[in-house]
This record gives sequence, structure tokens and C-alpha cells, in this order.
Amino acid sequence: MPTYQRRDVLLQTLTSLGGLDTPWPVELVVVVDGSTDGSAEAARALTLPFPVTVVEQPNGGAAAARNNGAAHARGEYLLFLDDDMVADPRLLVEHDAVLGDGADGAVGHIPVHPDSPPTLLTPGVERWVRLRHERLTRTRGRLALGDLLTGQLSVRADLFAAAGGFDEHFNEGGSFGAEDTDFLHRLIETGADIRYAPGAVSHQRYVVTPDQYLRQWRQGGRADAVLVRKHPSLAAMLAAQHGAGTPVGRLLRRWAPAVPGRAGRALAGPVVARARSGSADLLTRWLFTRLRDAQYWRGFAEAGGSAPAGPVVLAYHAVEDVDDAVVGPWCVGPELLERHLDALTGAGFTWIDLAQFLAYLDGAALPPRSAMLTFDDGYASLLHAAAPLLERRGIPAVVLLVSDQIGGRNDWDTRRGAPELQLLTAQQLHELTGRGWTLGAHSRTHAHLVHADDATLADELAAPLADLPALGLPLEPVLAYPHGEHDARVRAATRRAGYAAAFALEGRRSSTSSRGRFAVPRVEVRRDTTPEQLVAAALAPARRPVQEIERELRGVARRLLALAGRRP
Repeated sequence: MPTYQRRDVLLQTLTSLGGLDTPWPVELVVVVDGSTDGSAEAARALTLPFPVTVVEQPNGGAAAARNNGAAHARGEYLLFLDDDMVADPRLLVEHDAVLGDGADGAVGHIPVHPDSPPTLLTPGVERWVRLRHERLTRTRGRLALGDLLTGQLSVRADLFAAAGGFDEHFNEGGSFGAEDTDFLHRLIETGADIRYAPGAVSHQRYVVTPDQYLRQWRQGGRADAVLVRKHPSLAAMLAAQHGAGTPVGRLLRRWAPAVPGRAGRALAGPVVARARSGSADLLTRWLFTRLRDAQYWRGFAEAGGSAPAGPVVLAYHAVEDVDDAVVGPWCVGPELLERHLDALTGAGFTWIDLAQFLAYLDGAALPPRSAMLTFDDGYASLLHAAAPLLERRGIPAVVLLVSDQIGGRNDWDTRRGAPELQLLTAQQLHELTGRGWTLGAHSRTHAHLVHADDATLADELAAPLADLPALGLPLEPVLAYPHGEHDARVRAATRRAGYAAAFALEGRRSSTSSRGRFAVPRVEVRRDTTPEQLVAAALAPARRPVQEIERELRGVARRLLALAGRRP
């Protein structure tokens, strides 16, 4: 249970936990997120019928607090509960029933507590809760994007750890919003079975003031801007949730960010004053709702809004001229590479390194027209042909290595009749890293991962993470899929293996990927790619192949059917 500056609300919530029916031994971990109101001391003084651990941390936001609490927890399951949730005695029993039925996690019913002070906001919250409960009951728990909440969430502890917990970038500095949607969306994308538990009830003591509410919506807009950069496929749904498809919504999205702060406060002042006074007439409610939406879109714009197209990731292989029909088309000579680099730089592209790219995937901003170089397989020609060109221009690069072939040959190609090409040795890789290059993985043997059985797949992914550091090589946990091949099983296994991101070969810009950070698309560069063609490809709008759209729709259908308790 995370808490911040709400001592009295926290104590009422903790007292309610004393009446829980406990189907198994439980513990409570309270994380005091920088509070200075005596919350920690009060929580420690409270006597409950199970062990209580109180953890204090500097104010870092809900995501950091929940991660800290999970790190201190010892149970097989985690139940995240907000500090204003008064638990029904059967809360744990109902979660136990859903988890015991095979679910990986569950979200419950969160009606407003009857003792909550009546305000302008209370009827709207009550209506949202009622309609949500009716819809989820009617659809047998088919969760929508807006249902992905952590006010009351249970999840298997091992699944939480495998997913990497909550992304703390969303709540840095104690800000509000989106970390719960991001976490549960990532779980569902990996195939996790998250269900609605209608009998799991916690009553929310809703004590948010109008000023706090507007501040939360502005912070929520900022957080959602980060969210759509991390998960571009959610952009349309988030926009629809916030009225972007209505005439008023379109107007607010366009003009709210442009209104100067002083003018905005002058326009909002009378509405906020009426809300503070307790007025709840129809006009006040309508105006306050529009003001709320304006705050959301203002925050969304402040954090980058609908950010421009993301960085271009270029995929090269050997940097040498090879006269061979099998591998020659994928080998770019040093003269052509030099022309490629100069053309992209001349077109205004800024070269970024892997650390900047990973930060972008976590929501950080990048300069417009950013580009990153990657080289698959680790050919020896990189050291003498590519490195000098990049070094003179100050351009960083990533080389993705086949860990079983360090210092070896391209066996995966020679089996198809290609000539042998020398791969970098460990000593040469040390020299490259000393010249600013970054090392990543390209599997153990360059296998076709989509055709590998589970044991082989796990080995192909895990081996580089152990083998390359054993050689003293500073490996970063990123992977390039051999042959560019991946599917849902491979992506999930890649995440479980501990990688931070994975690259595909799909000829599209990274911001358009519907698969997020575990299928980052790259523009594959060939011997016949002219500088003009490469610049055009880097600047072109994204194109999504029909086959991918069909695969995505099939995947969505399977997930929806699974959430509804059926199987295709």
C-alpha cells in the first residue's frame, strides 16, 4: 500500500484491514512515499492481526512506492491496494477464488465509500464505477483500457518480477498517472490472464478536492504522452477516452495548450470557485468537465503530445564488398556506407546511441530526425572498414553478436552455400568498445527462433547474456532477432530472458511499431540501397503490411476471447 500525505485516510484504511477474512497467511507492507505528516509513525503504532512492515522512501511516486513494497513482500501473490480503499472483509477470499481458478491477476470493484464527502466530483465518480461494474459483469469481465487500474490489483509475484514491475518514469517526482495502464497492458501483451473479480470490493474514500482533481488530470495528460510513445498502439484508444473524437474535444485538444497560463487561470477561476463552494448544478458540472479535459490536453502537449515520428534504426551487416548471390546483397562496402552517413547527416538527422534509444522507449524525448546505427552478426570488417568512418564523424553504433561464434565464421550462411566471412574476436570487440561501440546480442547460434522448441529458444536467448560477459565483454541487454523473425512466443520469451528491447527487420520507423520495445522495426540497408533511397525511406511515413495488421487483429481477438473466459 503506497501512501503520501494522507495520514487520517491511511489509518481508516488500515483499520478496515483488521477485519479481513484471510484464506492464507498474509502480511502488509505500507510504503510511505516521502510523507511528513506522521503517516509512518501512525502505521507502526497500529495493531493488526498479521505482520506489518512500514517502509519509508523519498517522494518518488506511486510506481516507485509499489515496486519498493513488492521488493519487501514475501508472498506468492501481491495485492496492491491504494491508501483510500476500505476493504470488504471478503476481499482476499474473492481474489483467492479468481487466482485459484487459474488467473494470473485480478482487478476488483471499487465503489465510492458512503462516508466520502459529497462534492461536485462524487456523482461522476459514482456513475463511472457503476457503469464499469455493469459493463464488466455483462461482458464476463472483458477488460478495456480504462479498467487497467492498480487501486485494487492482485498479481502473481513471479509474474510481477518477470514483467519488471511498474515503470517509474511515469511518476518521477511524485507525479500522477499511467503507470498502472502501462503495467497491466504489458502483462496482457505477454498473454497473462487478467480478470475482473466482481466480488472483490474495496470502497474508495474519495477525498479529492477540485484543485487536486484538475492537477491530477494535467499530470495524467503528461503521463499519457509518455505512454503513447512507449505503446503507440494505445494512442487512438486514449484519444477516444478523452473525447478527441467530439467537436468540443477536438477544439480543446487544439486550443487548450495554446492558451497562456494567466488567461487560462482567468477563464478557469470562476468555474473552480463554484466547484470549491460545492455547487453541483448542471452548468457547473459541464463547465468543470470541460476544464478537466482542457487540463488533460494541456498536460499532454507539455510532455510532447503526439510526438513526431520516432528515431530511425538502420540495420547493416558486413561492411565489405562481397561478390556472392547468397550474402552479397546484404553487404555494404565502406564507400557506400560513407555516402549513406553523409546523406543522412546532410538531411538533418542526429545520430543517437543505444542509451538514448532505450531512454526514448521509456518515454524520454529525442531530437527530431534521430537515427541509430546497428550492425548484425559482428563481422570483422567492422573494425577496419566501418569504425574509422564512424569515428571521424562522431557517430555511435551497436553491433549485435552471435555468442557461439565470437572469432568464428558465419556458419548460418555457409550452410546455404555462402563464402566464409570472418567474425570479430573477443580482443577485437574490446577494441571496438574502447572506440565507443556498444555490444548487444543476436542469439547463441543465429537460429530460426520461431521454429525452435521452448528449451532451445530459452537457451538461444539466455546464452549471450552469460557467455559474452564471461569473456569480459560489456554486453547491453538488447537483442536482434536472427533473420528478423519473431512471434508472440518469441517476444514473450525475450522479455522473460531479461532483455530490455529487441530489434526486428521490418522496414518501418520505430514509433509505428504495434509490438512496442520487443519488436523495434529497423530499416534494412542493402548493397543496392542508394543514399537518396535511404534518406527517402528514413523520412517516409510508416507503412504497415497487410499481413501484420491481420496478425495483430487475430491476436487481439484471441486476447479478448481469453479475457471473456472463452477460447477460439
